Amino acid sequence: MTVCYSDSDWQMTSALTGEAAHRVADGWELEWRLSWLPRRLVSRAQALAGMELAEVFAGNHYRRDMVVAARAILCAAELGMTVEQAMRVLQERRQG
Repeated sequence: MTVCYSDSDWQMTSALTGEAAHRVADGWELEWRLSWLPRRLVSRAQALAGMELAEVFAGNHYRRDMVVAARAILCAAELGMTVEQAMRVLQERRQG
């Protein structure tokens, strides 16, 4: 995974995609917002999972690598989604 953190720990960015996560509160359980799920607040663990999903779906290697595919399933579950739901949202975002 290539998720990079800013010095302030208020932002996560990806070297592979244009997606990001921003911290919108301090001291709250749900304090992060993913660029590809903007209407939903998530925890730090969920933000990390969302960033990892964005990177996994940036290429097609998840279809050929069972470990990456399994990781995608776990990351989607962390967000309360299926892999198919996450993939659809990310694909729609890239197309529109």
